[in-house]
Amino acid sequence: MRFKYLVFSTLLLSLSLHAVENYEAEYRFKSSEVNLKGIRKLNIDTEGNSSLTFKAKSALARLYFETNFYIQDNSVKTESYIIEVKPGFVNRDQEIYIDSNAKKMRSSGRDEWDVEMPEVNVLDPLNAQIQIRINVMQGKDKFSLDLLEIENGSVEPNLYSITSENKECYIGDELYSCIELTRIRDNGDRKTTYLMAKELDYMFIEIKDVGPKRTNMLTLEKILSLG
Repeated sequence: MRFKYLVFSTLLLSLSLHAVENYEAEYRFKSSEVNLKGIRKLNIDTEGNSSLTFKAKSALARLYFETNFYIQDNSVKTESYIIEVKPGFVNRDQEIYIDSNAKKMRSSGRDEWDVEMPEVNVLDPLNAQIQIRINVMQGKDKFSLDLLEIENGSVEPNLYSITSENKECYIGDELYSCIELTRIRDNGDRKTTYLMAKELDYMFIEIKDVGPKRTNMLTLEKILSLG
């Protein structure tokens, strides 16, 4: 019984250290092809099993993204990443699983691959956002994360740095003070900027991803629940 209590206490301490609160919020996703409003939901439970999802749907398109992970010593550990995209211009379903014990990563769906897991902490495109928040809340102004390339299973380092300490940003009519964080890949063909509200423990207000073929933007419109 005492051992179980110690394990539970350790998990609670780990969760309190990164202090990322659960939330449910309305976000708008815009690109040259779609303009959809959907729900993002973060759930971090006291046993360490966590998920972040985004679900949006219209008459012409449907988007669903889900990452399942756990947090250990303020480090996000990926378990699975699921994509379901069915707009009129493209169909994309993909499920990715990471087995840290077997050191294996595999993908089924549109892009199929089965590769060895490298000796780094691999993050998917969605749960990397949780690690970003943890790092910023720890006072880091420059850091690198190893992100999974979902098309082929390769893992690439991504450099992040704070490029502005005080930007005005809004959720509806509410004004917040935000930092701007910028990600630049080594190959230089994509740039991502994040606006993160200080008053909301650096919750993402806007994510703008600019690439050679398209620009994607995710914008927070309404917080439905927090904490």
